[in-house]
Amino acid sequence: MNFDFNELINNLKKNNYKLIGSGSCRIVYDLGNGYVVKVAKDVRGILQNETEHSTYQSCKSDFFAEILAASENHRYLIMVKAKRITDIRTVLRYYKVQKMNDLIKRPLFAEDIESKKIGSGDLKRASSWGIVKDVPVLIDYGLSQSTYIKYYRNKLFGRFRRLNYSS
Repeated sequence: MNFDFNELINNLKKNNYKLIGSGSCRIVYDLGNGYVVKVAKDVRGILQNETEHSTYQSCKSDFFAEILAASENHRYLIMVKAKRITDIRTVLRYYKVQKMNDLIKRPLFAEDIESKKIGSGDLKRASSWGIVKDVPVLIDYGLSQSTYIKYYRNKLFGRFRRLNYSS
């Protein structure tokens, strides 16, 4: 889908969007239209946005939150807005499983995770899930094993050049 990223950037510069979350490498703003934008803070965020975008485009399961658009450089990712989940048991109850490993092993989901080398650690955190149309879906699935090994395993936090708003 075509999305006007220049307008998005201008609105971000003007602080026209409500900040709803922030992690080590991305900031999330509510666009006020049922979608959010994940803005990469540095190269790690770009890689996570790219992983989420490619995962969503090729996923075979229904566990991943819808991605409407991504900028060409993956600095900006537009995703459906989800209601926060604070207890992972919400996900387990909905999918009628006892443990997250049981859910992760479901054939299509397992195939999606394996093909993109998504680490299972983040999948087990409640903050990686959200509710969209009464269904728990993954809203944070961009941390691949290669990104983790390259940027997180050696605890390189804070050693990356921050990005400024630009297209």
